[in-house]
Amino acid sequence: MSRVPSILFGAAFTIAVAWAIGRLLFHRLRISLFSFEHDLLAGATGAAILSFTVFLLCAVNAARAPVFLLIGLGAIALSVRFGAVRGARLPALPPFWRILFVVIFGFYACVYLSNSLAPEVSPDGQTYHLGLVYRFLREHGFHRLTTNLYSGMPLGFEMLFLLAFSVGRNAAAATVHCCFLLALPLLILSYARRMGHPRAGVCAALIAGLAPVMGVDGVSAYNDVALATTAFSMFYLLEIWSGEQAEQNDALLIPVGLLAGFCMAIKLTGFVAPLYAALVILMRRRPRALLPVAAAASLLVLPWLIKDWIWLGNPVSPFFNRLFPNPWVHVSWEDFTRAWFAHDKLTSARSWFPAVTVGGQLGGQTGPIYLLSPLALLALRSPIGRRCLLAAACFLVPYPLNIGARFLAPALPFIALSLALALEFLPAILAILALAAALLAWPRVVDKYDAQYGGWHIEHVPWQAALHIVPQQKFLDQWSPPWRLAQLLNRYVPPGGHVWSTISVGEAYATADVMLRYQSAEGELIDDVLTAAARGDSGLNSNLRFRIPPTRVQHLRFAQTAASPDEIWSIEEARFFDGPNEIVRTSAWRFDAKPFPWQIGLAFDGNPATRWRSWESIHPGMHVDVDFGEPVTMDRLELHSGDDQGKAHIQPQVCDAGCVAIAATLENLMDAAPAGELRQRAVQFAKERGIDYLLVDRGYPLATGMQQDPARWGMEFIAEQESNRLYKIQ
Repeated sequence: MSRVPSILFGAAFTIAVAWAIGRLLFHRLRISLFSFEHDLLAGATGAAILSFTVFLLCAVNAARAPVFLLIGLGAIALSVRFGAVRGARLPALPPFWRILFVVIFGFYACVYLSNSLAPEVSPDGQTYHLGLVYRFLREHGFHRLTTNLYSGMPLGFEMLFLLAFSVGRNAAAATVHCCFLLALPLLILSYARRMGHPRAGVCAALIAGLAPVMGVDGVSAYNDVALATTAFSMFYLLEIWSGEQAEQNDALLIPVGLLAGFCMAIKLTGFVAPLYAALVILMRRRPRALLPVAAAASLLVLPWLIKDWIWLGNPVSPFFNRLFPNPWVHVSWEDFTRAWFAHDKLTSARSWFPAVTVGGQLGGQTGPIYLLSPLALLALRSPIGRRCLLAAACFLVPYPLNIGARFLAPALPFIALSLALALEFLPAILAILALAAALLAWPRVVDKYDAQYGGWHIEHVPWQAALHIVPQQKFLDQWSPPWRLAQLLNRYVPPGGHVWSTISVGEAYATADVMLRYQSAEGELIDDVLTAAARGDSGLNSNLRFRIPPTRVQHLRFAQTAASPDEIWSIEEARFFDGPNEIVRTSAWRFDAKPFPWQIGLAFDGNPATRWRSWESIHPGMHVDVDFGEPVTMDRLELHSGDDQGKAHIQPQVCDAGCVAIAATLENLMDAAPAGELRQRAVQFAKERGIDYLLVDRGYPLATGMQQDPARWGMEFIAEQESNRLYKIQ
């Protein structure tokens, strides 16, 4: 029980500060709403401002618990002092529908809170969401981090996590997200009551709030439900503003803009929120109203874009790296990720609908009730239904980029409300759907219709863990492999030690700095070097020799003229000869490459364990240049490369005065560097890049070789955790 007060305080304090800030803003803008919706919308708007405030504190390295407490208590005190402009009560719910909602919502609120208050075990929550938060807290703010591409994403909701985490650690952060989950049904119901559709509101609130994927996401330290709640809050305020007296409600445009910007600050896919707001404003023929919305939205979005522009050279990192070339994220990673998430595990487009509703293979399910979602089109009969469907369509625009079930979250409230509005003329059906939503969200029932795939959903009600009757360590030992790996690192790696890992670690619980192999260009580079060394005696086996007439050249180019979507061009070593003598590299040599020029020096470093790679699929126009500083004579060129680029076609060119191809005779070589030398030099390369430890899982290509003879790699075996082995570089 000792942890429970700090967890509750951390979460409650964060929500209270957001609510207080929102109340102050609404008071200043003289916004008058129904009392219940006022508190909900003020809390959502205040969360956006609080996120921005924490960002500023991180930017000046003042992210400390005492600072958070001081600012938060000040906001709460001011809110109590000045109060807020509040209106009358919303129209009452009919007794039956009030009881139906209160009983079901109250029951699942307890289920959700028991999960959020338990130690955080979600896959992404304990790895990068809270891993980055923990790092910000340790370092008291932002520092340039290029080894974790997630640090380049907007982390607007993680700023709220940071405040809660500073007091109550992981569970407090997850409970903040749970509060947004609980607010969403209340917002839907409040909106429907305002618009005169209370029965549809009850049904829609429960369908949206009890979708299995919404429940498990909302009780975890994720941000998808937060995006959905923020988007619906923006929609709600726009609906009020665009009423018959829109000109008298222009003060609402400020919170609309803040919420629109907060959507994009929570997740890049939230870019549709400002676009939707602009669309509604233009449909109302009020173009001047775009100015306050754009200004307020920019306040929330621009700081994240500017930070990434300065530190990473890409304002929308980790995406659009072709448009904003940089050394920190590879285009190949972006291409692979986009292709993977656009198709995920589906074998055909026809399998998507059953998969996302009941199947579970897309990382969860919306639930069987959403099988009825095509009926939502019947809501086109009414103006409110058309507006809900328009919002749903807008927030579905980014969904094809990642078809995981949880990425439907921003659209689900609008789909649920449209469905309920379409069936509103059948009250009994609405009641049945509300009861069905409650039944179909129960963990054991979800297991029944998701027996084959075991999609991500709430599995139990861990009330003993929530109350910490079951100790945190015991609970995490049972439910969280990443936690167990974090404890392994905490035992053997000093705080701040640098670990390169092939497997995700619960960084929210670890004091070491972990570089996951696929989360940055640096991680992928080390992965490439170690994997090449693991090939053992095969070594280098696709080497090319170009015999040319004795030629005097200062600027030489290797032009790649072929196309191969499945291969990446690489050069492990480039060598130049004049008769029997190799031309020795001097400090006057200069190198360039297109694309990815930042690591071209690896092709000229004399280390057979390293190589330059284009990190893009092979296509015409690629080239590698070397300027020798002065003319040199050569009659032989060699490119030592791997065997993974069989379709590449290389043409040497002299570029002293325009590029001219050199007539060359091509020979294939089969020489290889000694395997032992490759292994040790590969590991030492990792050490030169700041890595002290390697954490390797048994499925990794080099795992067997390292396990059999770590000394041959120049490493010392430290410990093992469930077939994951920790090594220290000697």
